[in-house]
Amino acid sequence: MKLKTKLIAITAICLVTASIFSISALAAKDIASLKALANLAKDKETIGHNLLDAMPDQTREDKDARNQQGIKVKSLGNETRKLELEADPDDTENFAKQLDLAIETWSMGVNELKEAAVRYNDDKYLKRAEESLKIIEKFKKGREEYQKNEKTVNQLRKELDIPVN
Repeated sequence: MKLKTKLIAITAICLVTASIFSISALAAKDIASLKALANLAKDKETIGHNLLDAMPDQTREDKDARNQQGIKVKSLGNETRKLELEADPDDTENFAKQLDLAIETWSMGVNELKEAAVRYNDDKYLKRAEESLKIIEKFKKGREEYQKNEKTVNQLRKELDIPVN
């Protein structure tokens, strides 16, 4: 029970601190304040996860309390993501991962199209594979431009049609 009490106290302190930061961040729309607020929200989410992990689930009441905590953690996660996107609307931090995932996904699609062309003995699958290879090259070129700081994340998101998740 002592662990539970400590975690609740820490959560309360984080809530008060986050409230103070949110007022100043909303008033000034300062990026640094928004990032600090997002980090605090992420810390709150982590504390909520830790509390959830520490909760027992033996009785029906324990399970209900655990479910309620899970709902709180999920809403904290949504709040955190919203604050992160408010601080960085282009989601610069995750852009490189998204770009690499897009290249990997398109590459897997090309392999499947080539297999389908062999399996069904149909050239339309090869044409689609060639189109996909052009798209992959476009993404790779975009990745190079991003790594060389030739284009911004916002420009590349528009050009490559990669939405912010």
